[in-house]
Amino acid sequence: MQVLKESDERVYEALNSLLEMGGTLIFPTDTVYGIGGSPWDERALSLVSRLKGRDPSQPFTLHLASLASIEKFARLDDRSRRVLERFLPGQFTFILPATDAAPRASVLDGKVGIRVPANPFFQSIMRKLDRPLFGTSVNRSGEEPLTSIEMMIEQFSGVDLLVEGETGRTVHSGMGVPSGTGVPSTIIDLTVDPPRALRGEIPEGL
Repeated sequence: MQVLKESDERVYEALNSLLEMGGTLIFPTDTVYGIGGSPWDERALSLVSRLKGRDPSQPFTLHLASLASIEKFARLDDRSRRVLERFLPGQFTFILPATDAAPRASVLDGKVGIRVPANPFFQSIMRKLDRPLFGTSVNRSGEEPLTSIEMMIEQFSGVDLLVEGETGRTVHSGMGVPSGTGVPSTIIDLTVDPPRALRGEIPEGL
């Protein structure tokens, strides 16, 4: 596994090559670290499911770098557009009606889960790459997300690249901790009215 900080000038080329070749990566977000790759690459999808012990039929969240890219993969109306503009980029996953362009691995029952993290890695590197990632938390299925860089390296050594957030190795009992909140994103289903929280709580004003 190659480990690079998100500010390393080699990250862009490393990630571009990795996604072209069907590789996998661990990446920082504004909540917990994610593990994923190209949402159209069966090798990457299969490897992440196997490493996590995850049901391959379970959809992966689509991680995007900008609000502008959402409409390619999800159908928006005035209400959902207002919600997204208010809460993204941010620590939310929104369930939306999928378009035909949405990758199959991120769609279930015609719906797609979308994330736009407020994180330097996404707002710089991924925006420049202009391509989505599929992602899920770094943990064995059914367990809590890992909060230690060292444990991620140890337990997910089959992953090709780990992009470390700038505060990713904040010292805490000698272990690295993630650059985000350490709490998974709140999941809000916008395909129903009123919106429904699938994880976490409905934010005030939604």
